[in-house]
Amino acid sequence: MDYIRGLYVITIFSVFLIGIGLIFNPFYLHPDGGGAKRTYHVEQIENKSMANQAFGLSEKVLDCPGNRPCVLEEQILEEDSVESTVPVYNDDPPWYSVVRTANGTYIPKQSAENNTTILTLEEVSAMTAVEQLAVPAGEQPEETQKAIETGSVTVYGEVIEPFERHEVLEYEGDYYMHKKYEGVGSHWTADGGLAIARAILFLIGSGLVAASGWHFRSLYD
Repeated sequence: MDYIRGLYVITIFSVFLIGIGLIFNPFYLHPDGGGAKRTYHVEQIENKSMANQAFGLSEKVLDCPGNRPCVLEEQILEEDSVESTVPVYNDDPPWYSVVRTANGTYIPKQSAENNTTILTLEEVSAMTAVEQLAVPAGEQPEETQKAIETGSVTVYGEVIEPFERHEVLEYEGDYYMHKKYEGVGSHWTADGGLAIARAILFLIGSGLVAASGWHFRSLYD
């Protein structure tokens, strides 16, 4: 009889613990808030072929010819340099860091001599251009470094801006790019789904706690 009573007490206590767990579900059920699911895949840039892939995705690369005008850059390549008596970039660097043509890869340079701005394009290797494009991963959101260390990262209800911009990332002396993106337009946690699930689990947990409490009282009455 005592054995059966002991099993009964253990069962009631187990139900009580399950109920408590369901009540506190926000601590383990998508504590980040849920939302649309996005998975970013990252790959190390190891050779010229991969560098060219990174160039094709980066917003900081000017392709000549391409969808964006590059008349000035074509003139620089034809004449080796272009001189101007006014700041061509309004004293700011160009929005791009690398110029890519069918014949080579270049880094834009500018200098000032006797109130004259001199613009040139320095031809570099693909990997040197990658270094020019790279931004430190340590200065980006923490999910960025996690993706580099594990190969991918999944987030809910948010985007990782460096990957959306296809930034080249530097981490511990190596260079990485956002290779592939997987998105889910509708995840069950979006559009109030997570809030409803949490409310249901809370109600179930409350019911289990109440039921276990009632059975404890009846056991010792």
